[in-house]
Amino acid sequence: MKRLASATLTAFLLVLQAFIGVPASGAQAQPGPDAPSRLRLDIDEMNPRLLVSTSSTLTVSGKVTNTGDRRITNVQVRLQFGERQTTSRQLGEALAEAPPTDASITKYVDVARVVEPGQTVPLQITVPLGGDAKPLVSKPGVYPLLVNVNGTPEFGGQARLAAFSMLLPVLGVPGQSPPAKPERPTELSVLWPIADTRPRVVAAPFGGTLVLSDDQLAIDLAPGGRLDALVTAAKNVKGETRLFDSMCFAIDPDLLETVEKMAGGYLVRTADGGQVPGRGNDTATRWLNSLRQVLQDSCTLQLPYADADLPALAKVTDGDPRLAKTAVDNTSLFERLLGVKPLPGVLWPNGGLDSTSLGALADARVTTVLAESDQLVSNRPLTAPATIEGTNLRGVALDPLLSRSMAATRPTDAVAANLTPADDPDVAAQNALAVLAFQTGAQSDTDGSPLLLAPPRRWSAPVDELTLLLRTVGDYSNLGMVSPKPLLEELAQPVKGTAKMDYGAKEAPAELPQQVISSLNRTERETADFGSSLTGDATTQVEPEDLIKPIRSGLMRASSTAWRADAAGGLASAGDARGQLDALRGQVTVETPKQQISLASDTSPLPVTLKNSLPVGVTVRINLNNFTGLRPEQIPDRPLPARGSVPHLIQAEALRTGHFSVDVSLSTPGGTPLGAPARMELNSTQFGLITLIVTIVAGAALLLLSGRRIYRRVRGKDRS
Repeated sequence: MKRLASATLTAFLLVLQAFIGVPASGAQAQPGPDAPSRLRLDIDEMNPRLLVSTSSTLTVSGKVTNTGDRRITNVQVRLQFGERQTTSRQLGEALAEAPPTDASITKYVDVARVVEPGQTVPLQITVPLGGDAKPLVSKPGVYPLLVNVNGTPEFGGQARLAAFSMLLPVLGVPGQSPPAKPERPTELSVLWPIADTRPRVVAAPFGGTLVLSDDQLAIDLAPGGRLDALVTAAKNVKGETRLFDSMCFAIDPDLLETVEKMAGGYLVRTADGGQVPGRGNDTATRWLNSLRQVLQDSCTLQLPYADADLPALAKVTDGDPRLAKTAVDNTSLFERLLGVKPLPGVLWPNGGLDSTSLGALADARVTTVLAESDQLVSNRPLTAPATIEGTNLRGVALDPLLSRSMAATRPTDAVAANLTPADDPDVAAQNALAVLAFQTGAQSDTDGSPLLLAPPRRWSAPVDELTLLLRTVGDYSNLGMVSPKPLLEELAQPVKGTAKMDYGAKEAPAELPQQVISSLNRTERETADFGSSLTGDATTQVEPEDLIKPIRSGLMRASSTAWRADAAGGLASAGDARGQLDALRGQVTVETPKQQISLASDTSPLPVTLKNSLPVGVTVRINLNNFTGLRPEQIPDRPLPARGSVPHLIQAEALRTGHFSVDVSLSTPGGTPLGAPARMELNSTQFGLITLIVTIVAGAALLLLSGRRIYRRVRGKDRS
């Protein structure tokens, strides 16, 4: 009888499911693995961002857009909560992949009866908390939260068409007494990166005008822009002394240098290769002044120039550490533009470092390296600075969960996307708030070691979201969860143990493409050779390094970690660096007479004019090509003065008569080509020495043979 009742109930549920299109279990509607994403969900606001004992409601608002080609009906939304996260490992797995969220589920709320293709409609759901409301969370902690949007596409059944996963920190269960404070607060320092999303300089020649690949930087520096938001958010919390003192600003020197030159006027390259004036002159000036005001008496440290990939730089220079040293030592630039001195010897590279890079850093007087904890391998928890094996460098680990909580994971395929806060600027910090609450709360399984909060260096979030992140750190401090601590104090801790910098197979996919490195290596070798041929000039007061520096800056930009996943962009940037070298080489030229030269004798010299438009002296080598019929003497290397023109006579011997041409070109003594070759047209009416000797010898032989024949004929007649 029980079996019959069970079978009847199962059949009824299946019929009900088929009729209304809802899973019989009552769990969320799951699309198939290949279900197309027909709706895009954008979260505009979530209030509150964390729950406390006095929270009465939770509201999520945003909009959904029909991105497919079918009408969608009966669009609804609900919130789904997962189980409380109890371990760091569990939390890490939740950041990597959305966990189940069927522990607590709210009722569906209607969004729209019909959403046509391309149409956008508002979405909002508010659920009551505490009191007589259904309890959605049971204890303080961190809970997975899913915003689930269902609908019925035309010619299909009801299904989940969009979803948004995030973590919800619960500092106190609504309607219950506040929880006890942690026994002691967790020390926390904040590393605040200020860098562009990628290098944009096409050319920045000495004494010339800056040229950018686009004018996006002007937008990012303007009020409301990405870089303006980073500075404004810090300015918004400057009055909160303990919080602001715990911040250290990690700044890209390339960004500072670029903004400074923008303020003086710049050009932007257009799609057709032309150039137009940039629009961000005043914006650059305003932003740089604002940054200077925020950084007064503040902690700063250097990022590698243009966020250069230091292991890639080592390959570009064949292990020569000088370019890496340039990339990590720009103290004078900070002092000149910002009036601050960055923390000496402290560097935050992007990614792991190989042994060559670590050796170069030691030569560059770097003493401390900030790195992700999964790149510093140790047999003990890295709760304090550790000595990096094989070096005298100190390694300080960033918190991996905090870093991963802010890493973007937007999918690129066409399946129904389960987005996260890092994919939506308006709630970009949500998971970071939750992870920080977990690691500093009384319910954490961590050991209370000091934390270093470091948003991604290319993080894009509006100023309100960035300010919220910083102020929430301040709120956690007021609740006794964290104790803001200046980074310098954290770095001054005694070294405990050793750690190995792990750079191996897992780093390979993140390396710069080999074709980019090969192109840069060739440019670097030719730049070094070209630079060795230059000499300073007392009249112009310009040193060779002044001309070479923009090329080396271009090499560092083309080595940026921004190009790791963009081979085309990396090759274009490498081409820009090459273009700056070519522009300098092209200013050293050779000119030949425009008219044909008639050689009046077999040793008539060939006249050429050597021109140097550079503001420094250069030593050139004259090369002749396609000179059949001519034997030139050895031509000594010729020094040319700055911005000077020098006539030169090439000593050569004509080997034959007639009309022929000779190609003349210049190079450095090391063989790097200079300028464009020139052709010289020659007409020779004189015999060369060898031709003359051969003619004389042949004539003498003919004379001797003729004389011998005559002699024999005369003697024969006498005998007869």
